[in-house]
Amino acid sequence: VYITVNVIEGDLFTVSGVEIAGELHDIPESTIRTLLLSRKGQVFSRELMTASEDRIEKALGNSGYTFASATGQPIIDDDGETVTVKFFVDAGKRAYVRRISFRGNTLTQDTVLRREMRQMEGGWASNAAIEGSKVKLERLGFFREVNVETPAVPGADDQVDVNFTVEEQPSGSISATLGFSQDVGLILGLSYQQSNVFGTGNSVNIGVNRSSFQTAYNFSYFDPCYSVDGVSRGYSVFF
Repeated sequence: VYITVNVIEGDLFTVSGVEIAGELHDIPESTIRTLLLSRKGQVFSRELMTASEDRIEKALGNSGYTFASATGQPIIDDDGETVTVKFFVDAGKRAYVRRISFRGNTLTQDTVLRREMRQMEGGWASNAAIEGSKVKLERLGFFREVNVETPAVPGADDQVDVNFTVEEQPSGSISATLGFSQDVGLILGLSYQQSNVFGTGNSVNIGVNRSSFQTAYNFSYFDPCYSVDGVSRGYSVFF
């Protein structure tokens, strides 16, 4: 068989103007316009219009309007050769975070995860802050995988919960060394390193090296968040 696909491209349309309508609340229209990729004088592109919708929704989401929507629509002008791109924006109600919860952290303490949060309970929900919190948890190195969900609170149209699910992975290691030197003979070494001691997020390193020439012991301890302001403190002992 032969399959013939007939394509009719139609005429090219030029954007004669870009309009914004709808509820923006406290977000200035000038801020929304900086996010638009569709501009006057361009050849109309549905791809740019859709990308503009995503940018508007993300910006509103970062300002707490989690359920915001933006819809672009090309309206053909009277001359039949140009279109006006009109964006209908519905910011909706600003959503606040009722509760932040964690699941899957069987070893790591709750406080270790909470101090990495950029999104606060009681504050308005920010997509950027929630994603930033997820990235901070991933960078700890304690978890194989981190996922986050923001379900709406039943019975409330302006509240969400932020639920993190983590999958822990080993955070410690034991190593042994064996060597030989013509001057000092047999060299033995043993070390233990743990970057999440008892789930506190603190790290410890213990090492022993022994030969006929010397025996060396070393111990180090590091607390990355000694104070509430994030000041770190560490100790190192060598004998």
